Amino acid sequence: MTRLASEFALRPRVGIFGSAFHIETPEADALARRLGKAIAARGLIAVTGATSGLPHVGGQAAIEMGGTVLGISPARDYHEHIGKFAKPIDGCTHIFYTGQGYTGRNYLSLRNCDLAVFLGGEAGTLEEFCIGVYEGLVLGALTNSGGICGLLPTIVQKFRTNHGEVFLCGTDPERLLEEMLAVHATRERR
Repeated sequence: MTRLASEFALRPRVGIFGSAFHIETPEADALARRLGKAIAARGLIAVTGATSGLPHVGGQAAIEMGGTVLGISPARDYHEHIGKFAKPIDGCTHIFYTGQGYTGRNYLSLRNCDLAVFLGGEAGTLEEFCIGVYEGLVLGALTNSGGICGLLPTIVQKFRTNHGEVFLCGTDPERLLEEMLAVHATRERR
């Protein structure tokens, strides 16, 4: 493996998942921007569904900070991405076209993360969260971002499973990311 490829491969990949169709509040938008900037400032790789909404805002913020954003698209190519799915391309530095639709894309997005942060959210975000649980990831929710994220602590408490996942929640993107990275570091040492 080349030096560049190995440096890229060793950086944790942090998913930004959440409301793609509806941004509940300007505060949620600001949280997504702060999260994207925090990921880039730490030299981490952001992963999104190459989508609109809060993940797009977070991806754009990471790019503005010089970060790397891997977008996992539901489309099979560029034309389907912008045509059929009406998704933007300016929130990612690299886009991987899956041709798998939303559900297939969601699975592949989570499989390409070490950690996943959730903001706002609708049914698709809940699906992504459940995939993260089954994949045993370090998961975080910004509970002040609206949508499904306000309900995730209750859902996890009432329907706890044990697939090796770790769930953290908070209201500050930078602090939540630091807590998640600390958990990830302890898991990496095992």
